[in-house]
Amino acid sequence: MSRATIQTTSQLRQGRILHRLGMFAIAPMLLFAACSSGDDGGAPPPATNNTPPPGAANQFAYVIDSVAAEIRSYTVDGSGNLTQVGTAIATGGFPHHVDVDPAGRFVYVSNHDSSFVSGWRINSDASLAPMNPALGSPVTNLAGTEPTENEPHSSVIDQSGQYLYVIAGTNTSTLRAYKIDTTPGNTLGTLTFIQGQSFDVGIHAHNLTISPNNQFLYVAVEGDGVNTGEVRAFSRNTGDGTLTARNIITPLPGATAVKVDPQNTFLYASYSNPNAVEVFQIAADGSIAKIIPTSTFLTNPNGSGPHSMAMHPNGKSLYTANINANTITVFGVDSTTGVLTDIQPSRPTTGNSPNYVLVHPNGQVLFTADTVADQVSRYTVNADGTLTPVTPPIPLAVVGDGPNGIGMTNKP
Repeated sequence: MSRATIQTTSQLRQGRILHRLGMFAIAPMLLFAACSSGDDGGAPPPATNNTPPPGAANQFAYVIDSVAAEIRSYTVDGSGNLTQVGTAIATGGFPHHVDVDPAGRFVYVSNHDSSFVSGWRINSDASLAPMNPALGSPVTNLAGTEPTENEPHSSVIDQSGQYLYVIAGTNTSTLRAYKIDTTPGNTLGTLTFIQGQSFDVGIHAHNLTISPNNQFLYVAVEGDGVNTGEVRAFSRNTGDGTLTARNIITPLPGATAVKVDPQNTFLYASYSNPNAVEVFQIAADGSIAKIIPTSTFLTNPNGSGPHSMAMHPNGKSLYTANINANTITVFGVDSTTGVLTDIQPSRPTTGNSPNYVLVHPNGQVLFTADTVADQVSRYTVNADGTLTPVTPPIPLAVVGDGPNGIGMTNKP
């Protein structure tokens, strides 16, 4: 089958500029583009998505804006309504991914066009306090002299909230491990690199995940997106956070996202050639092997460019945000075999360029961050895992210019 022209992160940025100038003649073809301090003056009234909340806010959410290079804070209710808290805060250049501590203590942002990860502490009202007074609140590469920390792409916090793992670099990517300071006070959330824990992870590592049991880590590596790409498996020492490389599965051209099921039995990896999700069995040591007899499940028809994935908290549904098709593919998951079934052939549509997908912790709402459309789309998750759109989408006035990602945590 024919394939769309692959666009890089810089091409997506250029497309965003043209969009803002009103110069698009057609929607950009995005197969696996890159994906995910405030003014001290008087703050404007909080923005909302104009849907009356049915109940008290029970979550905090954070949206990163790729064009403005900012992060915004929100409270969120059980229906997914966002109410902004305070004003937007500067990140580094082209924030690509936001990683929120499940315990509600801190937030990290990977800045693709900068040499550092940003870090903030979460206040009791969802607002953010910088870990570093410098612009963008850097928490890695503070001296600016470590080349393996340039162009951070994504990060993941382990289940205990004590360790952070960051992938950085496009041509040659590196995975690095950090200890998180969990001491209450002015050092909370700051990072210390764990000596010896820097790993070459191929060309253009894009996304990583940690298994629910905290024992394994997996990295999706895009490669050239046509012939190369892979998934790399690591086991974790849960006591000191150190990693041990296990195995590599290749080729998976354009691998962009990885997720582990709640039982720590199967790994799911989305990739662009073909547009599909690959399913792997997880061994006792964290190494992976394709399930048999069939391990490849297409996101097509109308599912080109599966760029981000979300697993429902109950493990029964898997969702891919298809950045080239502006759709979501909805799979049912067989928890015994790992096999996927397309349960919503009539694809739910998103705004232009859904760069990230997230399920609300209550399992009842799903969001996509639609970068070029300047919106966050929202869906009701039905009992069978299928989606029903909630209209209208949450607009630019609420989520900012070029939303690249969204993260959420339980309200402390």
